[in-house]
Amino acid sequence: MTLPAAALTQAGPWRRIVHGACPGPWNMGVDETLLESVATGGVPCLRFYRWSGPWLSLGYAQALSDQRRRELRAAGIGLVRRATGGGAVLHGNDLTYMIAVPAANLPAGLVESHARLSTALRAGLRQLGIDAGRSPGTPGGAPRPFDCFSAPIAEEIVIRGRKVAGSAQRRVRNCVLQHGSIRVFPDSELGVRTSGLESIRGASLRELDYEVSFAVLVDSLSVSFSRVLGVSMAPSGLSPDERRIATRRGFEPPGAAIAPRSQGFPSTLSIPVGGSIER
Repeated sequence: MTLPAAALTQAGPWRRIVHGACPGPWNMGVDETLLESVATGGVPCLRFYRWSGPWLSLGYAQALSDQRRRELRAAGIGLVRRATGGGAVLHGNDLTYMIAVPAANLPAGLVESHARLSTALRAGLRQLGIDAGRSPGTPGGAPRPFDCFSAPIAEEIVIRGRKVAGSAQRRVRNCVLQHGSIRVFPDSELGVRTSGLESIRGASLRELDYEVSFAVLVDSLSVSFSRVLGVSMAPSGLSPDERRIATRRGFEPPGAAIAPRSQGFPSTLSIPVGGSIER
């Protein structure tokens, strides 16, 4: 049974929300809305979702040339900007997870909290017989690549030296938003080339000879997150207010409602591009 958001409290189980394939602006709007909910006393949440069609998500501070935008548009690849940092990710054949939780529920500090959540990811993959290992990271001082999957940071998920999952985190009012992409199936060569990504560095589970469905992966990760974090979870959905806020937020600058920004982005659906959207 799926419980409405109002039926859950912080003292009870966390919310577990599973969405199918949705447009990029909606996905980013929901993530920010759930973070805002937790930051104002709502129940911690673990969400899984997919993307309808190919979408390139940029880290908060990443730049993209006008030429690259035109090429993406011509290829039918949507563009969104995340509220978190990190490198660009091509979505569509991946499973994305998101967790919103008070910082007190995780180890203190970015590195330590990221390590705890990566432990949950690895455990969920290993439960399915997938030989998921941890990356030692890249040498200090190395420049940040444009492509999230071209260089794993410490604690990220690697299989045979190739990165299969990338994550990014943001903190707002003592709450943590972390979301990440698990590559399940290969991206198209056109999508990778048009997005300016480095296809040889990362890999999908399918490319590494692991066959797993999205549903099975969600179930396994739900169990591993619950066990590693020491919490119970109850199936949940978005409240009407959350749906309304998420819809609006998808067309605002990323993070505008959760923290001031010095840089805005146009809300122009005809491109279609804009805030948490740039499509």
